[in-house]
Amino acid sequence: MQYCPRCGTKLGIKSDGGRDRSACLADGCGFVHFGEPSIGCGAVVLRDGKVLMIQRGLPPRGTWQIPGGFVEVDEHIHSAVEREVLEESGVVAQMEEAIGFRYQAQVHPDRPNSNIYMVFRLLPISGEPNHDGEESLAAGYFSLEELAQMENVQGLSMWAIQLALSAPKGAGLVMHKADGTVLRPGGSLFGLGVDISP
Repeated sequence: MQYCPRCGTKLGIKSDGGRDRSACLADGCGFVHFGEPSIGCGAVVLRDGKVLMIQRGLPPRGTWQIPGGFVEVDEHIHSAVEREVLEESGVVAQMEEAIGFRYQAQVHPDRPNSNIYMVFRLLPISGEPNHDGEESLAAGYFSLEELAQMENVQGLSMWAIQLALSAPKGAGLVMHKADGTVLRPGGSLFGLGVDISP
């Protein structure tokens, strides 16, 4: 990034938070470039002891994985994971709980970025797996035995599947309701499935 996305001024370098960062030095702007963080989500959808998998149509093409993708900036994360399942597999599913996450820092001199990938357990509601021909080339429910015989199964997906199969329901983070004193408008709040009301 060479120019300020707020005012268009050429970016300079400013010390902020103990680091030199790209920043706008124009009076009154205050923009600091903290990199390009992103949030992704993945869905472990279990039905009759089998897990929903899709074969990627996008690079790395042909890889088998759980449905998932990026969370849009104006989207709640639980809505994003439900949307990704529907888009990639044709299955309507409902988020039950967050079961894990992966954090990945990637530092490129010209484009610093990082990613958090949240993994959720979802309950299938309706629909049969069907690929969309773009993001997914195939979709279906597979047993662990079937997955073991398949080629190009993503390691992160296998980690998520094992986690979902090993952890009892309710062991993960569930969505909590909160008033305006805890959560800003547009936010989602997840915590352990315990009652903390006074």
